[in-house]
Amino acid sequence: MQVKCAITGIGAMGRKYALMLRDGVKGLRLTAVCCRSENNAAWAARNLPDVPVFRSEDELFKSADFDALIIVTPHKSHPATAIRAFGAGKHVLCDKPAGVTAADAEKINEAAKRSGKVYAMMCHQRANPQYTMIKSLLTSGEIGKIRRIHLENTGYFRTRFYHLSSQWRSSWTGEGGGVLINQGYHLLDMWQYLFGMPEAVYADIPFGKYNPFGVDDEATVIFDYPDKVTGTFIISTGEGCPEERLEIVGETGRIFYDGKTLTLSRFSQNAREYAASAQTTDGSGLKITEQKTVFGKAPNAYVAMLENFAAAVLSGEKPIAPGFDGAATLDLINAAYLSAWTGAKITLPVDMREYIPALRRKEAEESGRNP
Repeated sequence: MQVKCAITGIGAMGRKYALMLRDGVKGLRLTAVCCRSENNAAWAARNLPDVPVFRSEDELFKSADFDALIIVTPHKSHPATAIRAFGAGKHVLCDKPAGVTAADAEKINEAAKRSGKVYAMMCHQRANPQYTMIKSLLTSGEIGKIRRIHLENTGYFRTRFYHLSSQWRSSWTGEGGGVLINQGYHLLDMWQYLFGMPEAVYADIPFGKYNPFGVDDEATVIFDYPDKVTGTFIISTGEGCPEERLEIVGETGRIFYDGKTLTLSRFSQNAREYAASAQTTDGSGLKITEQKTVFGKAPNAYVAMLENFAAAVLSGEKPIAPGFDGAATLDLINAAYLSAWTGAKITLPVDMREYIPALRRKEAEESGRNP
């Protein structure tokens, strides 16, 4: 049995998903695509010869035969399309993000709940084996109570050609932000998936550090958790040396991942208890053992997400990335932007009565209008 699936948006990622479905994804069959541009329609005709092409979502919903919709259009269009799909009784797999504000995401969540249909996000990092291992280690309490988290990623280098590749990219008006809401979304989704939501957010963002635009191409964010647990998050699209680092320090051990190797360090006793009772001035009596796991080329995580979506529709399997989580990730992003604009620490959840007008002012400044 297969789910009849349509894709709306045949840009770079939409084409990638369409080709995966064309070549075979367990449980899914591509029965329609929707694209507005002549170029994308011509690509679909050449590469998906047996799949009907619709030039508007009105036509798609009126005439196409599909049970589930994959949304791969620009960010700001996601809420209206997802809500329309749920209203039409369709299941939804939405490419990230679920809009540009947490309020957008909550509107989709409400529509999904009313429909009773499957709602998932294409947050494919969750399917990567290193993160499934980290999640398992944290769930089992392998390193004890977490005391500090650090995540740093400079692997998403982006050129000026990339930023100019679509009119909506890298702008407040089109994308709702820059690196945090685009590449950073995947990492922040993983952050809240692994560690839960912080109490407050403080961000230092040098907007347009590497490019002549007003959005972010680098960000440093501090997350405050209860009991003085802290997290630091750094991302950049302008650094030439790609690095990936995730360090999770617990009371009985540490997890360190460098993009290839995961090192699990175990302490001979609880570090805080040792510090309180040791008859020495340093950590020399705290013995550490290490276990290393090297990760090679992983299976295609996008295919895993598509197959999981099909299983969720067909047999009720839980989505790897439930769409309802999209609101939490956007809350982190909105908080970081608001903190950088105001210079203040932002308590979660973000007050949308403050955030949305601030975002509208940025959009107006970008387009040369009076805010």
